[in-house]
Amino acid sequence: MSNEKPRIFIRKELKKIIEPIVKAYFLNAHPDAEFPYSVSDIKEGNDEVHIPYYLEIEIQDETNDTTEIETICDDLKELLDRKSEMHDNFAYVIYFDSCNTKIDEEKFIKVRVLTFEIKMYEY
Repeated sequence: MSNEKPRIFIRKELKKIIEPIVKAYFLNAHPDAEFPYSVSDIKEGNDEVHIPYYLEIEIQDETNDTTEIETICDDLKELLDRKSEMHDNFAYVIYFDSCNTKIDEEKFIKVRVLTFEIKMYEY
């Protein structure tokens, strides 16, 4: 039986899914990161049946054309929405919640924010 914690497990799983679409960072991007890239955060909730996680993925780009950032958002939504997996100690299902625009104070960076709910089961 694995001693891996649920939050670490789901972070690793998400990185494997996101990385082929766009460079994936957790919490903060590297200062020299090349655009476009994603920055993810996972918040944990409380439930008696499953472990609820709330995933937020910010997709950032510096071009004036939003085509690439919108394509990345569409691809991630298609890959993640209703994705379910069963592993030795964990099972999860992901549900799309929203896609919003975040206004950057510097005005030259385009930011789209995807949010998902993850229902994770540990056994």
